[in-house]
Amino acid sequence: MSVEFRVLGPLEVLLDSEPVSVPAGRGRVLLATLLLRPNQFVSVDELVERLWDGEPPTVDRAHKTLQTTVLRLRQALGAANRVRTTPGGYLCEVRPDELDLLRFRALVKAGDFASAAELWRGPALANVVSDALHRDDVPRLEAERLDALERRIDADLERGGASDIVAELIELTREHPLRERFWAQRMTALYRSGRQAEAFESYREITTLLADELGVDPSPELRELHLALLNGEVGGSQRKALCQLPPDTAGFVGRAELLCKVEEKLAAPGVPVVVLSGAPGVGKSAFTIKAAHRLRDRFPDGQLFARLNGASGDPRDPVEVLAELLVALDVHASAVPDGLEARSAAFRAQLADRRMLVVLDDAAGSDQVRPLLPGTEGCAVLISSRQQLVQVDGAQSLRVPPLGEDDGIALLSSVLGAERAGTDKAAVAAIVRACGGLPLALRVAGARLAARESLPLSSLARRLSDERHRLDELTMGDLEIRATFGPSYEALPADAATAFRRLGLLGATDVASWTVGVLAGGDGERLVERLVEANLLDEVGLDVTGEPRYRLHDLLAVYAAELVRAEDEQVVAEAMRAYVHLLLTVVEVAAEAWTGGDELPLVPIAPSTALDRAEIERLADNGEGLLVSEMVNIERAIMYCLRKNWVSDAANLVDRAFLFLDVYYSHDRVLQLRELLREAAFADGKDLIAWRSHLDHVAQRITRGVTEELLAELARCAEAFEAMDAQAELAAALGSLTYYTMVLTGQPQVALAERAVVAGRASGVRNLRTSTLRELGTMLATEKRYAEATRVLDEALAISREANAPWNEIALLLSRIASSALAQGDLDRARSASREALDLTTKLDDTRGIAYCTTQAAQVDLALGDPGHALTGAEKALSAFEGLGERRGAVRAVAVVAEATLALGLYGKVIDVATAALENYADTGDADAEERLRVALAEARRRA
Repeated sequence: MSVEFRVLGPLEVLLDSEPVSVPAGRGRVLLATLLLRPNQFVSVDELVERLWDGEPPTVDRAHKTLQTTVLRLRQALGAANRVRTTPGGYLCEVRPDELDLLRFRALVKAGDFASAAELWRGPALANVVSDALHRDDVPRLEAERLDALERRIDADLERGGASDIVAELIELTREHPLRERFWAQRMTALYRSGRQAEAFESYREITTLLADELGVDPSPELRELHLALLNGEVGGSQRKALCQLPPDTAGFVGRAELLCKVEEKLAAPGVPVVVLSGAPGVGKSAFTIKAAHRLRDRFPDGQLFARLNGASGDPRDPVEVLAELLVALDVHASAVPDGLEARSAAFRAQLADRRMLVVLDDAAGSDQVRPLLPGTEGCAVLISSRQQLVQVDGAQSLRVPPLGEDDGIALLSSVLGAERAGTDKAAVAAIVRACGGLPLALRVAGARLAARESLPLSSLARRLSDERHRLDELTMGDLEIRATFGPSYEALPADAATAFRRLGLLGATDVASWTVGVLAGGDGERLVERLVEANLLDEVGLDVTGEPRYRLHDLLAVYAAELVRAEDEQVVAEAMRAYVHLLLTVVEVAAEAWTGGDELPLVPIAPSTALDRAEIERLADNGEGLLVSEMVNIERAIMYCLRKNWVSDAANLVDRAFLFLDVYYSHDRVLQLRELLREAAFADGKDLIAWRSHLDHVAQRITRGVTEELLAELARCAEAFEAMDAQAELAAALGSLTYYTMVLTGQPQVALAERAVVAGRASGVRNLRTSTLRELGTMLATEKRYAEATRVLDEALAISREANAPWNEIALLLSRIASSALAQGDLDRARSASREALDLTTKLDDTRGIAYCTTQAAQVDLALGDPGHALTGAEKALSAFEGLGERRGAVRAVAVVAEATLALGLYGKVIDVATAALENYADTGDADAEERLRVALAEARRRA
């Protein structure tokens, strides 16, 4: 049996798709009132007011008439009846799929505005006669409809469908002549459809209309659009606005004056920065989110949001936050630079010429905030923090004060319900005074009362009047919080209670519903719904993949952690094993795009069966987004595994996740995690894992420059792998040792390369066989044994092409072939190989690979007698390397810059460039690049 209720149009009820007759008059008013507050208590007094639309007769008669109306409505609905009696009132109990209003709001939240708009069948509740409903409720519904319609039209314009919606927009501006957003969309659609004259005429029409009707000018946004049209700056598509704000704060009361101050300060010229500070529990975050939503129209290019966890004792590294924000701004993973300064500069560049609001919640201090600030006018920053952050240049601080008594009573009443709060107004006022107007304390008190409906308000007021125990009653920082959270937790069904406890294993971090499901061994979506309904889990919006995220409040997380510690250790360990296994499986699928190249083969894992394979692939479809969304949880899972001595699980997770995520963490954090894994593996007797981790540790360090110390560590790795007869690992270590020894010393290492080839063949791993052949070919070419080098490199390329190897592997081989050909003067082969390598890395959108291949192509151009083209390419590559913090690549690019500049006869510039480079890049350990710089410098000095 299916039931459907409809309020987005004439009131309708369907039972198994057949209409159910709803009694006209008060019966429809009653049902409509309850449906507009689905699953919420509506008091008898409010219903009486609605049913009479004015002053009812005697109270006794009104209540009896209401009871009769409810009875008749239930009888008419029959099997479709969802009206339930509660103490002092009624509610209509409906599932999200049974009421079109709930489906509409869910679609809007998911961003499917077209489907949401299609649910409307006409004016809301058109067949319900009630002045109160059409005065108080229907306008709000209509506002929601128009907002969804505007967003749907924005999406149509974004997709290039301007000409298809012109007629609709003309009709909408007739129906809503003073709604300026429709006029802006109409002007945009007309302009993009080639109807410029009509677009300008539309602006004149709304200008006249506003002047005649309201005596005002068009809004700044409409005037700016008009100017953009005049300047031809509105093209066929626009950059999509981004909103990362959490849902608007529910149950917010008061603070109107403070909201006005925030708006005023954020309207200042330049890049205004407003810091909202105040005591713990005063509601800084709630107020910040409320203010940000009110300001959305001022920042049409979007609103960025980041939690900085300043109050947690473990504030987020701004390097990680910047990576997250850059991905949200559609920066490709390979283009995210390494290092704080580079990422901060990239972030500022992304915000240039945009009007965006950056919201930073719970900042720890000035050093954490400074790298996250925009640099150009048009943007603004709103920060919440326990500190005033006076060290942030230009920041204006506003203190968020406690609520006054009237606002405090309103907040507590909104938690309790107006009817219950009205039973003892003196007690409510006493509780507000005892709480000092702190919203968190009021919500704690309200939650305790709401969880125990039989508890008299005067009882809590009396306990709070005793100053000796007031903090015990209201504290949120120790185990006394059990008295507040206990009733809510105990009221949960067993499976939802398990889910709540198990979330304590992860702490206060954002999670998806599948995480909740695997930890509790149940349906994650349903469990999340129960916890959200019980106010024990917060919705925090969508991640970059579009997946909803949820979070335990910090104090609830502490409470849940205490509860889970009381569970059977073995049972909890099995739940965490299942979670780690599923996380590992999802990460493996998400990271598939980055496998290949010189990586060691991953240790195979048995895929998790906690979710269907199709669901796992859906979650991992946006590989970058999934990995970035889960990066905090991945790191926590790795640390949990290490604490529990689950070394193999930790290693498998590190090996897969860090194929991609190593560029998102700070360099030092990557090294630290590798070190922790290495030491745990040694302690557990897992030597192969330990040495593999050490090899990866060295590989990370060597990106900053080659040293004798690092070469010695590579040699130690090779010795260890040889002793264990680990041929794959031996091949990788020897290949790296071969290449980097030549880089540092400038001397070819043929013997080492031949040992690597033997190990590569013995390993049976194709990519290690080709990579070791590549290094051997490179060494032979350096020794000027070109015929042998050509044979070896061609063999490696043939193996890779036949196996349809990843493009990055083939590109690296082609690059080495180009280098060998260039050294022996075969310029046609060098040009062909270098161009194909550059094409492949460009298709991959691999910023680092593109820079290396561009450097090599510039060398070939120089050899072909085109120094101007070579200089342009080398300078482009140098800029990319500097942005990435890739010093080894930078010194190679600057060597080509010096050589091309020398060929152009600009001797003074060569002297400046080469002198500076030899000093700045002395620690990179690239002997060949340094020698080329010295030769160029000497020649320039001689000629000058």
